[in-house]
Amino acid sequence: MADRAEELRVELEGLLAEHEPTLTADERAYLVGLEEGYGWRPGRRPMRPEPKIAAFLDLFDRAEQEELTYRTLEAGTIDELRGTFRRGLARVS
Repeated sequence: MADRAEELRVELEGLLAEHEPTLTADERAYLVGLEEGYGWRPGRRPMRPEPKIAAFLDLFDRAEQEELTYRTLEAGTIDELRGTFRRGLARVS
């Protein structure tokens, strides 16, 4: 379980490194709003999001399924990922 959680953290850091520098202020605000409102959940996910937005949504969707549905991640992994995500978006480019 710990290995999988680390894989997800590394994936998230990679996404942040790739996309964070190119995000506009509006995209940042949009991503923060999605994260705060669990926007990756079915029925709440935006239709046809831009690829860089979809990449984050997909990661959180998979992680939530693994933690809550399949129980292949330790409890609290999602919260850790969310914290990393928020800190990553808060970085000044």
